[in-house]
Amino acid sequence: MADYFVEQLVLNIEGVEPGSIVVPKASPFLKWAGGKRKLLDAIFKLAPRSFDRYLEPFLGGGAVALALGYNPMLLNDSNADLINTFRLVRDDLETLISLLDAHLQRHSEDNFYAVRAQKLDDLSPCEQAARFIYLNKTCFNGLYRVNRSGQFNVPYGRYDNPVLYDRENLLAASRVLRRAELYAEDYAVFLKQHARPGDFIYLDPPYAPISQYSDFKRYTKEQFREEDQRSLAQLYNELVELGAYPVLSNSYSETTLSLYADHDIQIVHASRNINHDGTGRDPIPEILVRPRQ
Repeated sequence: MADYFVEQLVLNIEGVEPGSIVVPKASPFLKWAGGKRKLLDAIFKLAPRSFDRYLEPFLGGGAVALALGYNPMLLNDSNADLINTFRLVRDDLETLISLLDAHLQRHSEDNFYAVRAQKLDDLSPCEQAARFIYLNKTCFNGLYRVNRSGQFNVPYGRYDNPVLYDRENLLAASRVLRRAELYAEDYAVFLKQHARPGDFIYLDPPYAPISQYSDFKRYTKEQFREEDQRSLAQLYNELVELGAYPVLSNSYSETTLSLYADHDIQIVHASRNINHDGTGRDPIPEILVRPRQ
């Protein structure tokens, strides 16, 4: 983490004051396409030196939020099943772990497809969260994909000895998330309702496609098309005008370079963790955008 965060670290987790970094930090407990663990240093170097609150409208795997651990944090994703999982890690971790242990004891290809076929309405919130993590850690390549009906449809991953969780990391994530408010809303609704001057906002939307396979539809059954990218860029401008400090990730493309030409654009290189055929994981250029200084 960048040096300018060091002076804000607070070692007494139970007595954290607003405007503080919570330690210890945590790592993502889910596999997630487009995760930002390898870009944390680059993202934090673009963060403001001081800010009131941290907002993240496209939470995904939560690498940035879990590493930052700020108090307060407002975290959002339109994937309600994902947000429910974060909420249960925060609020009922021991029950969740016991359900994950039960899944692991029953694990097989047949069990995977039986769990995948379950209807969420038949499960408690904690059972839904355990199902989400189990499928995430045992499906093919850790992908998250749903059909037009919103049903998870990624096939079995054929892992010999899947690891569903790291207990110490889940405990750390639970502690960090106790300082977070969680929302499951459309990103624009979330930002228009909650963003205010002085906020540090990190935006990691579904990327503008650069190839046939690059647009992962990572969040819900709804797609994120070019007009959505343009709407997002307009909202980015509004956040800057509001007095917030948004930092945004996206693909390196003619579209994104044009949309954010009025701002400070930095090119970074990141490895793809998930690819349609398991190849093509060499570092590729992406962009990080921040308000022009």
